[in-house]
This record gives sequence, structure tokens and C-alpha cells, in this order.
Amino acid sequence: MRLKGRVAIVTGAGRGIGRAIALGFASEGAHLVLAARTVGELEAAAQEIRALGSPALVVPTDVTDEEQVKAMVAAALDEFGGVDILVNNAGAGSFRPAWGTPLKSWEGMISINATSTFLCTKHVWKPMRKAGGGSIINVSSLSGTRVYPMYAAYSASKWAQIGFTKVTAEEGKPFNIRANALAPGKVDTAMRANIAEDKTRMLKAEDCVGAAIFLASDESRYVTGQVIEIEWFGPQGG
Repeated sequence: MRLKGRVAIVTGAGRGIGRAIALGFASEGAHLVLAARTVGELEAAAQEIRALGSPALVVPTDVTDEEQVKAMVAAALDEFGGVDILVNNAGAGSFRPAWGTPLKSWEGMISINATSTFLCTKHVWKPMRKAGGGSIINVSSLSGTRVYPMYAAYSASKWAQIGFTKVTAEEGKPFNIRANALAPGKVDTAMRANIAEDKTRMLKAEDCVGAAIFLASDESRYVTGQVIEIEWFGPQGG
């Protein structure tokens, strides 16, 4: 029970990596605040969390909207009295060459993948500082540490997210607020469902949970500003 009694906000918690992390945190005793736009998915995740014996608060939120983010954090404080952990997982993908990327798609990637990380971090900062510290975990991507063709907007947003992680890690040191990033490779989630890929050579959402628990717990109390890459490897053909 490495997270017993700690309060964790997880964005994009209704499915994929966010849901897997929320369930993993619940198994370690955390109290969960689940944020996303799809209420049905959040409620389903909350039921699973409660079945594990942990409380879960569902807060439907568009994390690109500052007023909604402020309301989400306020709801967490009202329900649980504090925020110890923030997982910025909400995200989206669009895979086109730079010259073929519409401005609307570019702006959407920056908004959901980078601006939402900024907004959620901004509004948990004061309660974390008041409480004497906290852990912020940004779910980025290998596309934020390496370059791939067809990933112009997505990669730009993920590089921005990792740069932001490193800056906030430095700013958080005087207040015991840690900021780290996970950088998974290709994960078999709904975001990639319509892309023709070899699904046998992809990560599962659950493959990201152990690293997230480590970064949320006291086991990583002196780890900040780091990027943990999570990449599938194995024998060719499976």
C-alpha cells in the first residue's frame, strides 16, 4: 500500500493508460479523482476502483478549459482535503506530415497534450506547496524524445510537455514538488485503434503502471526532472 491515503488526480482516466494508472493507484491505497470528458467511462472506472476498496470522485472536465480545471481541483480539495499526486495523462494523436497538417489539428494537439498539462499543474501547485510537496507525473511519449516522420503536431506537443516537465521540476525543488514524465512507445489503446500496425509488437496500457506507481510513491522521493522511456522489445515476430 505505497500510496495509502494519498489523493491522486488522473486526467484522461476513463480509458487507456489513465484508467490503468488509476486502477494501479487504487490497488496501492490511493484516493482517486477521475477527470475526462466522457462521464460514462469515468463512472465505469470509478466502480472498479471502489470495488478495490478505494474512494473515487468523478469530475467531468475539459482539461483545456482553465475554469473547468480550477473547478476540478476545487472538487478534489472539497472531497479529500488535498492533492498529493497529479497524473497529466489526457491526450490525443494526429499523424500527418508537417506540410499536410491543418492549423486546427496543430492547435488541437498543442492544446490537449501541452496546454492541459500546464493548466492542471498550475492549479495543483498552490495546494501541493501548502501541503509540503507532491508528485506530478506527465504522460508523454517516445515522440517527445525522438523524431518520427508523420508526427509533426503530436511530436511538437510532446516535446513541449517534456520541456515543461523539466522546468517545473526545477521550480518545484524548494517546495518538495517533484515533476517527472513517462514516455511510452506505441501502446495498444483506442487512440491507435484505426492505425494499421502489428498489435503484437505494442505495449499494453498496464505496462505503464509500475513506473507511475514508483514516481508517485516515496520510493522516488529524490527523483525529479526525469523521463522514463517505456518501449516494447522482444524477439522478432512476437
